[in-house]
Amino acid sequence: MRIAVFADQLFYRQPGGIGTYLRHLVPGIAAALPADEFVLPHHGPEGAQPFPGVPNVEARRLYGRRDVTGVMWHSVQRPSLESCLGRLDLVHAPSLVCPPSRAPLVATVHDLGVVKFPGSFPTQWRLFHRRGLSLILRKAGIILAVSNHTAKDLRALAGRGGPRIRVVPQGVEEPPPMTDEEVERVLAGHGLEPGYLLFVGTIEPRKNIPRLVQAYASLEEEDRKAVGPLVLAGPQGWLGRWELSRVLSQRGVRWLGFLPREELEAVFRGAGIFVYPSLYEGFGLPVLEAMARGVPVITSRTSAMLEVAEGAALLVDPGDIMDIRKALRRLAGDGELRGELAELGRERASRYPWSRTIELTAEAYREALV
Repeated sequence: MRIAVFADQLFYRQPGGIGTYLRHLVPGIAAALPADEFVLPHHGPEGAQPFPGVPNVEARRLYGRRDVTGVMWHSVQRPSLESCLGRLDLVHAPSLVCPPSRAPLVATVHDLGVVKFPGSFPTQWRLFHRRGLSLILRKAGIILAVSNHTAKDLRALAGRGGPRIRVVPQGVEEPPPMTDEEVERVLAGHGLEPGYLLFVGTIEPRKNIPRLVQAYASLEEEDRKAVGPLVLAGPQGWLGRWELSRVLSQRGVRWLGFLPREELEAVFRGAGIFVYPSLYEGFGLPVLEAMARGVPVITSRTSAMLEVAEGAALLVDPGDIMDIRKALRRLAGDGELRGELAELGRERASRYPWSRTIELTAEAYREALV
């Protein structure tokens, strides 16, 4: 069987959550289905092979530019993947970009933010991804939803006669080995000392950073010293420059920008508390990444974050600044609770191995071909 997994995100300068998903999925699924051939169409550098040690995986560059090809795919559904790659038995779309093909389609939907919070997206992106979602709902034989919450949203949107929807959660990798000296070196390079308040994610409206900053700024001086500086790690998305500069003007707030994986690992390990009061998530991978490293978590009691974190984190109303502030004060002042949440978080993260993601994805491939 010859399977195409669209892999543009692997070649982004800042690959984000879908890049992380592909980085774990592709070698895992190739090992699980060793008799099959996996081809990774992309618009990255010619000749690039992101998985050189995996014998049944080959990356192939598509013709043209990413932006032009995407518009063509979603508007006139040309050119087909077969025109560049030859015969295909199955296509996997890991995002809301829907490549045209004659082969059966499996698609992964990570969230419905473009439907739930359309104003959070630039107009061009909103229209492009809404069109991709529409094509996926019409063409996919199976949709892999990364949480029960996302599956519920998809079923409500698709209605009767929609594609088969299977819940296939993302995974959390085991934290790689790292010495205290390596952590200290990275933190020192950013002018940080251990014990800060950490947020990790793209700087965009849905992440609710302005309310987080307001909650942090409203803390009494003693409480602010207890939680340490508020450190934001992640690339700038479509939060306007003016709004970002206003966020960063608050005393004690630091923005590190996009970090390579090794640096991000150290920044996670140096955190005293992880806070993620997003308005909406399809899965909430950063929450589980913090939990896997034993960092106590504050997150939202909405969307998939409730599903992932309930019972292992402090949950807040993301629209209520005082509720976020209350959680910050409580966790900063209660070392016993921090220790308890650290242990509960590790246990919760252990329930989400990538091996399970790969196993369920392989089952979905087989089902799509029936």
